Amino acid sequence: MYLEKSSDIYEYLHEDVQFFLKSAARFKILLSLLESPGSLEEIRNSSGVSMPAVYSNIRLLLEEGLVKRSGSLYSLSHEATLQILSALKLLDSVNVISRFEEIWLDHDISGIPDDLIEDIDWLKDAELVRSTPTDIYRPQRTYRKLIMGSNEVYGASPISQMDLIDIYEGFLAGGVPVELVLTDEIIKNTVLNANIQLLKTAIKRRSLKIRRFRGDLKVAFTVTDRFFSMGLFGSDGLYDQNRDIMSTDRRAIDWGFRLYEYYRERSEKLGVGNFTRIMLNI
Repeated sequence: MYLEKSSDIYEYLHEDVQFFLKSAARFKILLSLLESPGSLEEIRNSSGVSMPAVYSNIRLLLEEGLVKRSGSLYSLSHEATLQILSALKLLDSVNVISRFEEIWLDHDISGIPDDLIEDIDWLKDAELVRSTPTDIYRPQRTYRKLIMGSNEVYGASPISQMDLIDIYEGFLAGGVPVELVLTDEIIKNTVLNANIQLLKTAIKRRSLKIRRFRGDLKVAFTVTDRFFSMGLFGSDGLYDQNRDIMSTDRRAIDWGFRLYEYYRERSEKLGVGNFTRIMLNI
């Protein structure tokens, strides 16, 4: 699929994106017009480009049909708007890949579906939270801080996170809805270490929904109305507890909800009866 598109992609990058990026002044002018139409003076003020550079680049953009003029105001053509937005998406994707290079190169990303890889730019305002020699629990502390105050919690996990059970028990005790996609092994481990009566009561009241994932879950993540966190397995096959991608940015949260929906559709809901049957197989 990608090889079939390679020629078209190359031509697009060569002719359009490179045209925008060849001149920093031109790119700033286009970004200014993406925000709103403006006069030459307004373009100069918003872009920070000198007036001679504004004149020369606007003339070139008019000739290329990328900018339109109406009286004293200049605006982007529809084609230019689409091309600039595509260029920005590409730049944001490159930025995410560069900033999180140690994650993408040394970790298993097979648990992230292709459509979300293509929209990796949605994580441009996320942060890679690492353990340090003086603060080995920094990812866990940051997680606790950011998840508190959430009004709904969703997640998927192929690993036991015993140190976080009290957080989820607190949410359930407070009536906050929690929905989790878990493997059988994690369901068993969680129940063995959690307040079983609280879990059963929450399931009956529908404030806790546990979904059973039968496949090989290669990603652990949590997404709430105010927070997103994701961890991956290293190339050695072990889960990396020392690095998490986290964000409170709305775009990253929306990306997280899309990731959850992907796994929700591929899992089955468990009631108390199914829950008990899994436990009997311990």
